[in-house]
Amino acid sequence: MYKVHISLLLCVAILMSAAMAQGQPRLSDRLMSSLAQNNSSTLFHIWVFVDSSTIDQNPVALSEKALQRRARVDPINFLIDRMDYQVSPAAIETVRTTGVEIRGVSRWMKAISVEASSGQVYQLAALPFVSKMDMVRTFVEIVPDKIVPLKGDPRMKALDSFDYGGSLFQNRFVGTIKLHQAGLTGRGVRIAMFDTGFNPDHEAFDSASVVNTWDFVNNDPYVNEPDCEEEPASTWQTNHGTITWGVIAAQLPGELIGVAPEADFLLAQTEITCDGTEIKREEDNWILAAEWADSNGADIISSSLGYFIFDDDGSYEFSDLDGDTPLITRAADIAASKNILVVNAAGNMRNHSWGHILTPADGDSVIAVGAVKADSTLADFSSPGPTADGRIKPDITTFGVGVLTVSHLGGLATASGTSLSTPLVAGSVALALQHDPSLTADELRTLIRQSGDRVLTPDNDFGYGLFNAVKTADIIHFDIPEIVEVEHDHFVSVSISTSGRSDSVPNLSAFNLPIGVTFVDHSDGSGRLDIVGSTAMPPANQVGLIADVGYFVDTAFITITNLASSQRPVFAGPNPFNDSISVFVSPSAGLWLSVSVFNSAGEKVWEQVNNSPSPSDVVIIWHGRNDYGANVANGVYLICVRTEKLTAHVKALKVG
Repeated sequence: MYKVHISLLLCVAILMSAAMAQGQPRLSDRLMSSLAQNNSSTLFHIWVFVDSSTIDQNPVALSEKALQRRARVDPINFLIDRMDYQVSPAAIETVRTTGVEIRGVSRWMKAISVEASSGQVYQLAALPFVSKMDMVRTFVEIVPDKIVPLKGDPRMKALDSFDYGGSLFQNRFVGTIKLHQAGLTGRGVRIAMFDTGFNPDHEAFDSASVVNTWDFVNNDPYVNEPDCEEEPASTWQTNHGTITWGVIAAQLPGELIGVAPEADFLLAQTEITCDGTEIKREEDNWILAAEWADSNGADIISSSLGYFIFDDDGSYEFSDLDGDTPLITRAADIAASKNILVVNAAGNMRNHSWGHILTPADGDSVIAVGAVKADSTLADFSSPGPTADGRIKPDITTFGVGVLTVSHLGGLATASGTSLSTPLVAGSVALALQHDPSLTADELRTLIRQSGDRVLTPDNDFGYGLFNAVKTADIIHFDIPEIVEVEHDHFVSVSISTSGRSDSVPNLSAFNLPIGVTFVDHSDGSGRLDIVGSTAMPPANQVGLIADVGYFVDTAFITITNLASSQRPVFAGPNPFNDSISVFVSPSAGLWLSVSVFNSAGEKVWEQVNNSPSPSDVVIIWHGRNDYGANVANGVYLICVRTEKLTAHVKALKVG
């Protein structure tokens, strides 16, 4: 045995020397170290990166759904680029002749994933088209998600006409109830789920639309089988994937309704677990799943697991989480470049020694999702940002403690973790995409971030704030000031406008109108509030506005403050006046646009237009003359002030 071992090492050394002499591939330091520390019988899981000479001349075949998704961004070339060209069959076959087991081939990374002995590693290194070889990183995560089976939980009673049961709270939290009422259920939107296995036989999924499945651990289409070699009878393999899928797809009226129950699903098994507490993932599985999702027309990827811990010597440092270094992050960004929205868990590592987000949540094109409790305070475990290069992470947060879902063993369960927050966001966004199929992944990322309640003050705990599905869908909304001030015996006109992604012109109406306030609908999506201040009007008034597009209704409120003094955004004085009157415009009124003066006959006698907007206090003086410089007659004049936020009218009396 000793002589055989020496002979093998000599052959390996000769092959290695030959490869290096040709100036061909480099073995990574990690791979070299692993080779030195293991014996000749060890099998190594490695990436074999190839050069451009091995790339096939034809791009990969894409499904019609994939072409439709890409056409939303590039209707001529369908985003076809070098990432869509595969490693040639000839190169793959050459690699196979070395005797290695080929696990998969990545067109995005231009690499072949193999299991090889040390001798085969050096045979591969001698191939002329091999540019680099490295270890496939293996991740291990200790799963903190708490899963509690429910038995007779009172929340499972039907609580409203839509039969949400115990899922009413989480649907209300993210805002999907209003969208469900608008007929949006995710139909026509394709969501790829990356996780452990799934249990499609659970009754909650009887109506679920599953387009395709693939087990990337075993390279077969079965995602509901135990894969734990140490415990073949273990059922935990289907646990984590089932609970995350249930948040989106479950349909159990009166008990549990998922946020997008009529979406189409691609189920990808990318991890192995034996006991539900530790999940093992090899990075090639996630990358190959992303490419599979692209070809199969996924609109959204929902990935509930992120990693930093490895069971080999290749753990990432925090400095690596720069959005570019981890291969999985690079793959996620490539998926985004193909117009796929990638939604990934931020991680549950806040109280762990790591204390950061996980890969691929560090990607700049990845929506990283954090978790909050039912009272909207931050979940104790939710991983904080920033990324290594200082970007805000997570991007958004939502409910993630005690989320109602299904159990892989049957029945319902509650679970906690950013793993549960992630499908709540991913599924909810499917409703926005169903409403407006023209939305691109980039536009969806912007809408998601802008929906947050901290959009103006993002931080590295909540990101841009609590996710709002209604704001993300942006069907119709009001563009109005929050507060309008009016003084006694003065008149203010407030312009009301709406915008959104609905093709229907909304019918506008108002309610809670106090004395002195009237509303006019212009029948074109805009309207006007006319306000006359008086002692009869209460000091504070909240006026409600309704925009109705037939299938969806938005409401908004304006607070009208009725002032007894001149503490308002626009006023004029002295009044009455002799030679001149000053018009004061405060910053709260916004940038002023023009000041016009009309006589009692409604004729405009003078106007000044602002050509140099200023955000500071402004005083415009009218010297009692018309546009030709002539003094106007004594009498009552109406001064009209237009700003970017409002139109105000002040009656003025000229007496001198």
